[in-house]
Amino acid sequence: MSMKRLVQGLIVTLFALTGVIAPAGAYVQVAAIDNYAAYYDGFYGVILDGYWGRDGKFWYLDRKMNWHQDDGNHFQHDSADGLKRVQGSGVPRMH
Repeated sequence: MSMKRLVQGLIVTLFALTGVIAPAGAYVQVAAIDNYAAYYDGFYGVILDGYWGRDGKFWYLDRKMNWHQDDGNHFQHDSADGLKRVQGSGVPRMH
């Protein structure tokens, strides 16, 4: 393994660990557990994964493995009639 790849791997690992141990904020740190829980009305059909992004919107993964931003308020932070709880995988994301 080249030194360049080793250094890149270490940087990625340190970045990932920093996100995991960072304190939870107002949907800023993508590794906080609350960032992956939402209540969903089913509008987009089956979703495979999701999280609250830094932009305050819920991002979801569809069956074709494409990420989309919820622009229609179909995901909420709090429970309400007609909404089901969904939980993302908890993998750090870039949005």
